[in-house]
Amino acid sequence: MSWKSFFTKQKKQDLDEGLEKTKKSFFSKIANTVAGKSKIDEEVLDNLEEVLVSSDVSVKTTLKIINRLEQRVKKDKYVGVNELNEILKT
Repeated sequence: MSWKSFFTKQKKQDLDEGLEKTKKSFFSKIANTVAGKSKIDEEVLDNLEEVLVSSDVSVKTTLKIINRLEQRVKKDKYVGVNELNEILKT
């Protein structure tokens, strides 16, 4: 059985709409975490970790994301909020 036969067009549309809401909510939480911050520091990383785990991102994936961000901050010496958004999108 393929996914196409499992979902009717309406069910697929409902699923897509639900996933879009989840995506917006997830990125809204991240935006709130970094709002008013000029750079990514330990506090931001801790808060981001909390958002990721509470959003049902696995602990393993969360740690990979946080480790990547920590490496980038160490390498570049400065990572602003805009850079954080770009890193998270990749």
